[in-house]
Amino acid sequence: MNDPAAVEHTRGALAAAPARVVDPGPVTGSEDVGEFAVEAGVPCVFWLLGGADPADFGGATSTGEFAARAATLPSNHSPQYAPVIEPTLTIGVGALVSAARAWLPRNT
Repeated sequence: MNDPAAVEHTRGALAAAPARVVDPGPVTGSEDVGEFAVEAGVPCVFWLLGGADPADFGGATSTGEFAARAATLPSNHSPQYAPVIEPTLTIGVGALVSAARAWLPRNT
């Protein structure tokens, strides 16, 4: 239920952030996240923010290799999920701030 125009708007902001943007393909966000957006009359953009140790992706040279390694890691709903604090915190906050700023009106 992502809004295509909102996705592209947000993708541009994330591309400028200190983050790697990879399309994981269709994923389940939340049973009702899209419904909340529809009811609020706002566009929905659901993004995954990873929290894996960068060493888990060492040597990956393509999006396919990156995706294959990510598929072997526990998701945030797994009891084995344990994000590393850094760089997850710094990159995650930077990415979220970049995305939010793309949607906030600019004072001129």
